[in-house]
Amino acid sequence: MSRRLKILHIISSWESGIGGELAEFAARLPCGDFEVEIGVLSGKDKTIPGIPVTTLGLRGAFDVAAYFGVRKIFRRFRPDVVHAWDAAAQLYGTLHPGQHCVIAEKRGKDSDAPIGTIQKYLDKKTHRFMAPRKNPGCPKTVFIPPAAVPASYSAPLSAEELLATLDIPLAEMPGDYYPVFQPQYEPKRRNYASMPSHPVPFLVGIVLPLTSEHRILDALWVFETFNHVNFNFHAFIIGDGKDREQCLRYRDRWKLFSRVHFLGNECPVHRLLPGFDALLHLSPSAEHSGQILSAMSCGVPVVALETPESREFVVDGITGILVPYEGTDERASRFYRRTAAKRLLHLLENEELRCSMQKAAQERVVKEFNFDSAVQKRIEVYQECAVL
Repeated sequence: MSRRLKILHIISSWESGIGGELAEFAARLPCGDFEVEIGVLSGKDKTIPGIPVTTLGLRGAFDVAAYFGVRKIFRRFRPDVVHAWDAAAQLYGTLHPGQHCVIAEKRGKDSDAPIGTIQKYLDKKTHRFMAPRKNPGCPKTVFIPPAAVPASYSAPLSAEELLATLDIPLAEMPGDYYPVFQPQYEPKRRNYASMPSHPVPFLVGIVLPLTSEHRILDALWVFETFNHVNFNFHAFIIGDGKDREQCLRYRDRWKLFSRVHFLGNECPVHRLLPGFDALLHLSPSAEHSGQILSAMSCGVPVVALETPESREFVVDGITGILVPYEGTDERASRFYRRTAAKRLLHLLENEELRCSMQKAAQERVVKEFNFDSAVQKRIEVYQECAVL
């Protein structure tokens, strides 16, 4: 009987855009062929049945305590393959000597896979000081096709059921008002005609961390437009982050306290997601682009910022809607915010368009982004590393 390969997975945090994919993938590896352990650099603890998970409590870009924590795992577990799932994991996975092979996962195609800002920063900062300590010839870069993480979705809830489950009343609620210190984000009056009230509220979801790089304030601007034209909707923002208090201030300042709800990280995403009428994804970051695939897999139309990753997932007008993105300056931001509001409003008003996109999106995920093929690709890479 051959010895089981020892695979050590390293990831920056479970809250990263690929945390759910790692959890599902690790649980699917055959126990008879692989012995698996997971090291998480920062964030909250998470338990996966049958798989040891160590959270290291990383503080800052490079933490000596986290470095020795990873070293302790190496000495105890003695992995054959170290699988680094993101840029921070690559840094900590390549600094420890041994006979193991380190692979760095990249998304997309080999020819056009963009190098992220974080990766460029780490390469620049660590080359001078860390390169002499790295294992020679590693990490080995492996390109894995994007894949939709499968999940057992519950039956979609109606608007009333979902709001009742979250204990959110349909009536308007009084809210507290906070001073706004960034007037450039203050919405201006728009000459949109008021719309007739729809009897059932439309539900819009956002699944992103509450940080400025993910453009949550721009999403609030879109929802303020809906409020201004008397559109019956509720928006649910799933995620947390350092800008939560700022987002709450803007929400209440723009009188969205009864329409926009911040649910945090603890809510069951896979139970709520199928009940949404649309997913709004205005983040230019590639890290959380997997949320687009998650929505498409359960038949939720997506309105997403046009980036290389979203273009790979969404066929504009067929499986979703793309919003042109030309930069972060104020003029470009005003343009894409208006465009996002108009296109999301058009999608929600057009039931026939939503139904056609739901069907087309699910078919595309099954055909192009099958999770089983990504699992098999990684297993083949592990077997190749074992032969070497």
